[in-house]
Amino acid sequence: MRIKPLYTAAAVSAAGAAAALALSAAPASAYGPSYCNTSTCSLSASAGSGGIYFEMPRLTPVSMVCWTDNQWWDGTNRWFKVNTVYGTGYMIATQVSNQTRVGHC
Repeated sequence: MRIKPLYTAAAVSAAGAAAALALSAAPASAYGPSYCNTSTCSLSASAGSGGIYFEMPRLTPVSMVCWTDNQWWDGTNRWFKVNTVYGTGYMIATQVSNQTRVGHC
């Protein structure tokens, strides 16, 4: 069975439109709240391990405020300023799951 050129052109056009839409869509953010992903997560007064003042338990929800790059620790130098039930402070990025898009501090 031979496909008619009209249908082929329409299919190619539809596929092209779908690809253009996918390329122009905004990147997806994580779904759900951010949280502590290790047995304990360090909450620091500054973007560095020297300011750690509290260890939050696993699964503690955090609200990400902004990010900054500073001291290398635990495999990265990215720190997030976060709000938690334990106060506002900084967490190393590797301890934050479901990271959402936030601006630079």
